Amino acid sequence: MKISDIMIRIHPISAADVVTGRTEIKAPKYIDFFPVVDERQEYAGTIKRDVLLAIQDCNAPGSLSLQTHIDSKTPVVLKTEDIDALPEAVHQAVVVDDNRQVVGIVTAARLIRMLRKNLNEFKDQFSAVINSAQNGILAVDCEGRIIIANRAVEEILEVQNSSIIGRQVSEVISNTLMPVILESKKPLLGQKIRLGKTVVMANYSPIISGNEVVGAVSVFQDISLLENTSSELNYVKGLMYELEAIINSSYDGMFITDAEGNVLRVNKAYERIAGIKAAEILGKDMRQLVEAQYYNQSVTLLVMEKGESITINQTVKNDRKILVTGNPVFDAEGNLFRVVTNVRDITELSQLQEQLSKTKEQTLKYETELSHLRSMQLKAQEIIFRSNSMTQAIATATKIAEVDSTVLVTGESGTGKELIAKLIHKRGKGITKPFIKINCAALPEHLLESELFGYETGAFTGAKKEGKPGLFELAHNGTLFLDEVGDMPLILQAKLLRAIQDKEFMRVGGTKSIKVNVRIIAATHRNLADMAKEGSFRTDLYYRLVVVPIHLPPLRDRKEDIPLLIIHFLEKFNKRFGYSKTIRPEVIDKLADYSWPGNVRELENIIERMMVTATVEELNFDCLPESLKTKSFLPKRGTKLKTAVEQVEAFLLSETYKDCQSWQKVAEALDVDRATVYRKAKHYGLLKG
Repeated sequence: MKISDIMIRIHPISAADVVTGRTEIKAPKYIDFFPVVDERQEYAGTIKRDVLLAIQDCNAPGSLSLQTHIDSKTPVVLKTEDIDALPEAVHQAVVVDDNRQVVGIVTAARLIRMLRKNLNEFKDQFSAVINSAQNGILAVDCEGRIIIANRAVEEILEVQNSSIIGRQVSEVISNTLMPVILESKKPLLGQKIRLGKTVVMANYSPIISGNEVVGAVSVFQDISLLENTSSELNYVKGLMYELEAIINSSYDGMFITDAEGNVLRVNKAYERIAGIKAAEILGKDMRQLVEAQYYNQSVTLLVMEKGESITINQTVKNDRKILVTGNPVFDAEGNLFRVVTNVRDITELSQLQEQLSKTKEQTLKYETELSHLRSMQLKAQEIIFRSNSMTQAIATATKIAEVDSTVLVTGESGTGKELIAKLIHKRGKGITKPFIKINCAALPEHLLESELFGYETGAFTGAKKEGKPGLFELAHNGTLFLDEVGDMPLILQAKLLRAIQDKEFMRVGGTKSIKVNVRIIAATHRNLADMAKEGSFRTDLYYRLVVVPIHLPPLRDRKEDIPLLIIHFLEKFNKRFGYSKTIRPEVIDKLADYSWPGNVRELENIIERMMVTATVEELNFDCLPESLKTKSFLPKRGTKLKTAVEQVEAFLLSETYKDCQSWQKVAEALDVDRATVYRKAKHYGLLKG
């Protein structure tokens, strides 16, 4: 315990105030002395309450000699010291801090009161600890009187604690060995005795302080718990006997090894079918048995290697052929624990063997088909959405994925047009087929043509000598994704139209037609219908592309998707950068109110920027970019119309006044007469003075 825990905080008295009689005593009456400081605020000594009162009553306090009334012998202690620092038999002390400034006092009464409080707390804690013990705890003093008995003792003896404390232990427990322990001063363990209706195992120990025995303690354990354990052990033994009987009664052979391949058990049927006695193989490693030519191969070793059930034909040392199926057994942690092998005479299963060969071929076929089906099942979670508009777009994309119809995906930049294209490809062509993409707005006309259709040797200056295949060729039997197709030059649109219609084209500088089987998915942020009317996009190409239109709405029109996207990007960047950052709900609401001209791409960039620049673990308003911190106001859903109108009026008046700094200019800016502005500003409490 520290001095600061028991001190009484009190302000020191100025020596000058004592001399002049201006001292005002504010401390409680039970404090009969006060610390005094000099003009440098340094500790000078203590003065008693009655002396202060006498000085105040004096007609000429200034004539008194202060030194005769100040006690400079009062001990001084640091508030950070332990209470052991207090001198013995001290009645009072002054407490100072590390700078030797007086911060309080300590009195003997205060010290006794705090020690008594701590003692009571310790007694309560000690009582709680021993009463929480499942075993009985009984302690006696050197005279054999009971001083401690926990709740477990009460339950075992069926008595109240208060009725036995202070009594001789032999009166309460007639067969106790406590007197023996007090006399011999040696512990006595494992003594089985009966206490009331309960048989317990008792451990006795003397309590020694210095070299003197001051008491003894006994701990009782209810043996019924051990008897239950013994009963459970007998039950397990019965189960083992039952299991042994079941194994040996099986018509099929059973062969059991541990996780290392050591033979643990074989049943009688195995000896009959395999013609091998248990004594020959028990305790041996399967690798040794294979090397010793007991078996041509071991299904146990195969199961240990692959961790799954395996069936093989096995030849044993007497040239018998048996069918064995090894099954792994795993423990609670998922580790291989046993390998259990079922054994059958192959002569009884010849027909099943033939059928098994056929089944294996079918299984291989099914596995191939299943792998293909799994590859097509693109997780919808790759495209994060909840809105009805996106649900409809995804449903359309999924539905038309299995056919080769040309698709036109429209939507603003950043809405996820390429993701939709990949979704259609993976659910249609599958991940084993090529998905080739090109941005039609990123290349000039001559480079775009050579990229799409390829070129022959010497087609133009700088061309590779061996020529180059185009993206149409590379996408054969797959998908060609034409991003920003609305920016393709008109002259190339004609060649693209022919390639789509005829499924053939010629390389730049070539004379030979190349046939391809390519699915076309085009995407654009432009309005191709309007462009076709204006003549900036070929009408025939437009209708060739718009066989199946899919429109992706801008993010501002599907605000219910924004919280999901925010959480998705948080998880993505937490995983990438090793963070564990979160975001406050009000920040999500703020982001949801933004118009997002850059759509999902802009949202992703903003979340990444906030996460890598923020110095806090929970993203808050301070983490937002300045462009998103601008004020906005929108009444909450469910607000009464009249209240909402008043809230909007008050917001507009307040914000406009901040810009104009004049109510006359506010009236002009809002196109409202001045009297109306003043009246409403007064109504909303916006007028100063």
